[in-house]
Amino acid sequence: MLWIPHQLIGATAGNNITLECFTEAHPTSLNYWTLGEGQMIHDSKKFKSETTLGNPSYKTHMRLAIFNISQADENTYKCVAKNPRGETDGSIRLY
Repeated sequence: MLWIPHQLIGATAGNNITLECFTEAHPTSLNYWTLGEGQMIHDSKKFKSETTLGNPSYKTHMRLAIFNISQADENTYKCVAKNPRGETDGSIRLY
């Protein structure tokens, strides 16, 4: 599996932001986002996740929209990919 490097992103309070990760995995991976030390992020009024398979199908584009940013959203967000051959993650620190 391939992954993007760790990143640091700044955002202004009240705005929306979209975090992105790209993976390449065979067989196809299970992909999801976590907050901080591993709490899985589910879609809500605050978060909206989207995963798009690429061409070829081993490429995946993951997005996490965070709405109405506030200081409480300052944290590390991880995009995680797992398949039978392993697991990897990429971290994005939002401040």
